[in-house]
Amino acid sequence: MQTILNKIAISFVALALLLPSGGFVYAQTATTQASSSLEISGWIPYWRSKLGVESILPHLDIFTEVNPFMYTVKQDGTLYQASSLSNDEWVLLRARAKESGVRFVPAVMWANADAMDEIFRDTEKRKAHISSIIKEVFGNGADGIDIDYEGKYARTRPYFSLFLKDLKEAIGYNKWITCTIEARTPLDSRYSSLESIPKDIEYANDFTAINQYCDSVRLMTYDQGRYDLKLNDAKGDPYVPVADVDWVEKVVKLALQDIKKEKLVIGVATYGYEHDMFPAQNGSGKMQYSQLWSFNPGYATGIATKLGIQPVRNNAGELFLTFPASQSPEPPIPLPNATRVLSWSDAESIRQKAELAVKYSLRGIAIFKIDGGQDPLLWDVLTNYKYTATRVANKTASVANAQTAPLPPNSQIFKMPTVDLKFGIISEDVRILQKFLNSKGFIVSKTGAGSLGKETNKFGPATQAALASFQKAKKITPAAGYYGTKTRALIKALGL
Repeated sequence: MQTILNKIAISFVALALLLPSGGFVYAQTATTQASSSLEISGWIPYWRSKLGVESILPHLDIFTEVNPFMYTVKQDGTLYQASSLSNDEWVLLRARAKESGVRFVPAVMWANADAMDEIFRDTEKRKAHISSIIKEVFGNGADGIDIDYEGKYARTRPYFSLFLKDLKEAIGYNKWITCTIEARTPLDSRYSSLESIPKDIEYANDFTAINQYCDSVRLMTYDQGRYDLKLNDAKGDPYVPVADVDWVEKVVKLALQDIKKEKLVIGVATYGYEHDMFPAQNGSGKMQYSQLWSFNPGYATGIATKLGIQPVRNNAGELFLTFPASQSPEPPIPLPNATRVLSWSDAESIRQKAELAVKYSLRGIAIFKIDGGQDPLLWDVLTNYKYTATRVANKTASVANAQTAPLPPNSQIFKMPTVDLKFGIISEDVRILQKFLNSKGFIVSKTGAGSLGKETNKFGPATQAALASFQKAKKITPAAGYYGTKTRALIKALGL
């Protein structure tokens, strides 16, 4: 995500990048029927917070989680609010999110490799950093924190894992830890041959530890560019996508080897990149690419209108424009024989990523970024995938109605689930468990989703915490918030 932050800074020079499309029709009409529902989250950047909040509020019911992208980290490890959470737009978003049962989880972005290594290695400094996070989360009424720590050294890996472990223990079960991590491309796609793959490659992220300590894991599956050598060769020129759906699928399949599908989320871009493409100077006959800047979709469609050309769907699944760089209404023109290449993520390319999440039964998708400049057809796509508690796939209406029918008012008799239930599960059995806990005074949530009369089928941190409290009160060990044979047996024996 640091990459896109750098490019957006460049984009501010050209104000046209932030303008809407002016009604230019460029996105394929979204399908009207989705095959499944997904959790949908979205980052709102601090540099366009008012526009982002204004854009998302009418569609807040689509989302499961919203992420004000506004914390950075000082050299000493304490958090810095790049945009104060007391600003009117954040206060409004937090209040509306609470009313709608949407998680309000601010994001911390940190990309100082040396500082991270120093602070995570030192026990006291690590504790101080965690204390700073806890202070912000609880002090601002947030539902958790999004950890987006990028560009770490490989040598920092075990200490970053220790930080996540300590954070999970410190923040408690009723707060959410979302982890945003870099996409990992398979090595056989990063190198030209198996023989050329270095034998001593080390990664900065321990996927196994991240799976253990993070409640959800979001892959930054964007900013692909020319990173996948196999796809570069297979797709031909011009090819410099934000995120080819084929590349995203590779990244997902690799991550699923260590991260549970119930936690995994596909990060989806709403922007694009502009490049110049020109013949390599070494006479190889290959093409080279020079990245110019990032942009919102309206910038590209505005250029298309000025030049009288129609964007097309490329073989990466994105919208696409090419024309001689000398004809561009925007500078610079580094080479007279360059071809200007624009590739961007519109509603249809986002739909393709959502379908990929459905295909692999992942937790959901995360949108980067919502700032008022995204494809306006995005909302139509997301509506088709939004999580709805009453949607039960592949079941007849009678079965679905029987499973979702409310229990009699004030009834204290429950037909308790006979299967094990744990964190991350989505099932109607979870709804029954939540009803039971709420009726016995072990409240899942005081308001919103999970509260009395608003129980859901999602086993999240609030359900886990309420169940753990019940188990502790009934002296069930371990009181870990896992619904298994011990808990079922006690409930049956006590006639609860």
